[in-house]
Amino acid sequence: MVGLLDSGVSDALESFAANVYEDMDHEWLYDDSTDGIDESPAGEALGIAPMSIGSWFTPFDRGCYVHPYAEDEPKGM
Repeated sequence: MVGLLDSGVSDALESFAANVYEDMDHEWLYDDSTDGIDESPAGEALGIAPMSIGSWFTPFDRGCYVHPYAEDEPKGM
């Protein structure tokens, strides 16, 4: 880190993470030990959202704006 991560930078990164993300569940995408948890009974009981690549741009909230390039194609096209 060459001395770049002083207390001010560290505080700014913590503040960013605390205010930008709804939760830290996205970190599970990088943890191989949680592969498949979204498809398990435990994952369903915990309300874990689908983590497959095909669902990355599917909003959790149906009222959420989705950029047209990220929308799923309508059925039958």
